[in-house]
Amino acid sequence: MTPSLRGQRTASAALLGLVTLITAGALVAVTTWMGRDSVHLWQAGESVRAAEELEIALLQHSRERRLLEVTEAVEHAHAMREAETQAHYWLEQARGHVGGASEAELLAEVAREVEAYFTRARSDSASGLLVGTSDPALETILELTEHLVSVNVTDARNLMEEAQRWDQRADIIGLLALLMLLTGVGVVLWAERRLVYRPVELLQRALVGLQLGSAWTPAPELGAQELRNIARAFNDMVSRLERQREAQVSFLAGVAHDLRNPITALKLAASGAGSGEIPPERALQRLAMVERQVERLGRMVNDLLDTTRIEAGQLDLHLAEHDLAELVREAVELHRPISDRHVLELQVPEHPTPVRCDATRISQVLNNLLSNAIKYSPEGGPVRIHLMPADGGYRITVTDSGVGIAPAEKESIFEPFRRSASTRETIPGVGLGLAVARKILAAHGGSMDVESEPGKGSTFSVRLPITNAPQSA
Repeated sequence: MTPSLRGQRTASAALLGLVTLITAGALVAVTTWMGRDSVHLWQAGESVRAAEELEIALLQHSRERRLLEVTEAVEHAHAMREAETQAHYWLEQARGHVGGASEAELLAEVAREVEAYFTRARSDSASGLLVGTSDPALETILELTEHLVSVNVTDARNLMEEAQRWDQRADIIGLLALLMLLTGVGVVLWAERRLVYRPVELLQRALVGLQLGSAWTPAPELGAQELRNIARAFNDMVSRLERQREAQVSFLAGVAHDLRNPITALKLAASGAGSGEIPPERALQRLAMVERQVERLGRMVNDLLDTTRIEAGQLDLHLAEHDLAELVREAVELHRPISDRHVLELQVPEHPTPVRCDATRISQVLNNLLSNAIKYSPEGGPVRIHLMPADGGYRITVTDSGVGIAPAEKESIFEPFRRSASTRETIPGVGLGLAVARKILAAHGGSMDVESEPGKGSTFSVRLPITNAPQSA
């Protein structure tokens, strides 16, 4: 299925949006993970700092304790209490930056040893016991804090390595995102060229070729659905213009052909009349021939005028109530004397068939159908005319046993200047009568169609409503 311009633009936006969403999601995940590692790394650093500050406070307490024993100065007792307070503070700080269960257990052991150390120190000071050069309890605490520092340093190193791995992953994701974005842009540009720019370029070439007057090449129906529709409409329009041009050329050829015979007959009659040697009977024959040719020229001119009025939207109807059966009878009686080889068979209702119409125009339609039925049945035969009620109006059928119409030409014969290819060269005509007749019926709210088979004749059907339809040209 060919996408529309809106669908193509939506798909392009969706593709680029999906690439952007995937890229953004990947970057958010990486930055989130790296942010978590940064928090853990900061906690490990703070835990190391707290452990080292705890060691400093304990060593300060041990130093002040020995000085107090030697000097018994009060300031050393105050310094001991200050060191003990600092040790408890940093111990609490270390508890706030615990990074795992093993670290929590180790810190709990350190806290127990520190409390035991301070309790024992206060007891020894109260009893007057002296501190030796080394304190095993303090050494145990220091070993535990060093172990705590080692654990956090190891964790920090692992976090740094993990952060480096995530940084590498971020670089890879960035490169992949850039590659996906470039690929998406390339796909969008390719789709734009295939579905939009290339079809527009080909359509422009077709337009330029048409303007230059060269042989017309149909515009390819490519690209988005809207551009296909434009190209199809352009091709249809140019095809109609080509058909109209061909019809005009054919019309000029037909007019020239139809004018040649009457003009030749008129010239012959005029040359004979000038000599004064034509017998009266021959003169009457030539006069009748001149009358027929003049009538033929009059019909041609009238058809041309009617076509001009219809195309200009100036077809005026003088509507009144008329008996359609009577109009059909008049048309049939008018054409009976035209040919001895044709038998006109009329079938109309006995009762009146009132319709609101322009009698002159409807008679023009009937005359055209009867004239064609006779003209396109050169071998003679019956011509059946049937008037019957049908669908809120009346239906008139004119059936002949003539040359018939090819299936592909059943609609084209109703176009101005279009005639059947099989009779164009053998039977004179311009190709306006049926086009004018159908337009007249359409202005009455009626219609005309044809059923035909080549070699077996044709049946033209006219439908005319009883009530007046809105007049339109």
